[in-house]
Amino acid sequence: MEFDYIVVGAGAAGCVVAGRLAAADQRPSVLLIEYGGRPVNPLLHVPKGFYYTLRGDRYLYRYRTGPVTRDGAPEVWLRGRVLGGSAAINGMMWTRGAPADWDGLAERGNPGWSWADVLPAYRAMEDHSLGASETRGVGGPLGVSVTDPGDAVSTAILESAVKYGWRRVEDVNAEDTERIGFTPSTIKAGRRTTSYDAFVRPVLARQAGGRRPAGLGAGGLTVVTRTRADRLTFDGRRVTGVRTVDAGGAATEVTARREVILCAGAVETPLLLERSGIGDPARLREHGIAEVAESPNVGERLIEQRGVALQVTLNHASFATRRLSSWTGRAAEAVKWLATGRGLLATGGYDLVCQFKSERSAARPDIQGLFVPMALDTTSKDMKLARHPGILFMAYPIRPQTPSSVHISGGAPQDPPVIDARFLETDRDRDTVAPVLEIARAVLAEEPVHALVRSEEFPGPSVAGRQATIEYSRRSGTGLYHAVGSAAMGPADDDVVDADLRVRGVTGLRIADVSVLPVQVSGNTAAPAMLVGYRAADLTLNDF
Repeated sequence: MEFDYIVVGAGAAGCVVAGRLAAADQRPSVLLIEYGGRPVNPLLHVPKGFYYTLRGDRYLYRYRTGPVTRDGAPEVWLRGRVLGGSAAINGMMWTRGAPADWDGLAERGNPGWSWADVLPAYRAMEDHSLGASETRGVGGPLGVSVTDPGDAVSTAILESAVKYGWRRVEDVNAEDTERIGFTPSTIKAGRRTTSYDAFVRPVLARQAGGRRPAGLGAGGLTVVTRTRADRLTFDGRRVTGVRTVDAGGAATEVTARREVILCAGAVETPLLLERSGIGDPARLREHGIAEVAESPNVGERLIEQRGVALQVTLNHASFATRRLSSWTGRAAEAVKWLATGRGLLATGGYDLVCQFKSERSAARPDIQGLFVPMALDTTSKDMKLARHPGILFMAYPIRPQTPSSVHISGGAPQDPPVIDARFLETDRDRDTVAPVLEIARAVLAEEPVHALVRSEEFPGPSVAGRQATIEYSRRSGTGLYHAVGSAAMGPADDDVVDADLRVRGVTGLRIADVSVLPVQVSGNTAAPAMLVGYRAADLTLNDF
């Protein structure tokens, strides 16, 4: 049970790290540990299938947070629990972050993370349907598609947005202006693609075909599922491996000859650090955990986005609503997808994406919005499509500042996290979210989409103005499941990791997931997560 590298977490970042390490010329042996199972459900490969896989618990963590408002109820943050992680059950949006966001990360004292550093990695990963350009890649392992489903409602939204003043663009990742376009999604040939599909499956296929290096210790990738990382093991302050617990409760210690790389995400990574004795000493003592290394910001400085939703009812059902809101329509679309890889089921979760300014004087867009030419069923607790026609609009500040936190509630891996979710507590965050409903209504008031709208379903015209919008977001909004920063990189002694992703205070340990990002660099986190994994593999191999 010895490997050169142990990667904890087979999500968006972890699969990139493990796959790239195992495929490297140096031929290290790599163990990839995942608490979830294998992606055997066919719906996990159907792009629109996420409306159904998000309903159950088989592929999900459901983390309860504290109430966001004083009189509010606890909320739930979702994360993927399956090979591929959250990218196996998310809306598949491939938004990479603007150059200014990445350059700002480098300017904070993190060399190697500027746009000039990360763009080559993005281009190397991508096999983009729009073709190669200065900002896009083709021939990479990860399929990215921009698809026009030909829906009349989406076309009307685009035309109205242009009349409002936004640019319609072919590739929303190619510029940093007020713009709208069809959403780039991790889809190839009508199928969802994840970093597991792109980086791990090919390595496993080569090994199964007899092209594996001789001897596991001399190279190769091993993937274990239904196995949880309990805590790290140490020799003094050097991390030597991981203690795991399988589904039957059996504990095993596996050894890493070189490094352990944590890719468990912004919730689980800080929990594993704290269970292992890396964190704030007072918190460790509270739970009877012996301190290995003092790191007071483990679990702190977490940044999450907060959504504001608006839904209107239409006069006539769109083609998508007619097809996907009934059993017969869904069956017909399923047959079409199976036969051709095309149709409504082969398109992304959110048809249109836009980025715009909260005020005209802003230097750059600071809000991201999504338009879906269908309505959600407000009577259902799950993400279920309504039978009536509508348009759903969701928007959120791209770069919020209000910090949240996540910490252990006990020393066992099954103990739930304590998540203090906080939003809109800075003037900048409130200023950003305040005009969102007004802007959305203004776009929908433009022709031709205005002629399609019957009425506003929620929040309704009574929710208008700055304070009402802010309170509506705090009370009725939702986290976007885009948390970052709970083990953030930086140049200071109390930053959890350095720019090479090494955990301060110990040796033999790196973190390679979005918990290392001290700021939001994008409207979403799937693409940045894979980017962190890609860069982490390069940094690790350089040391090898």
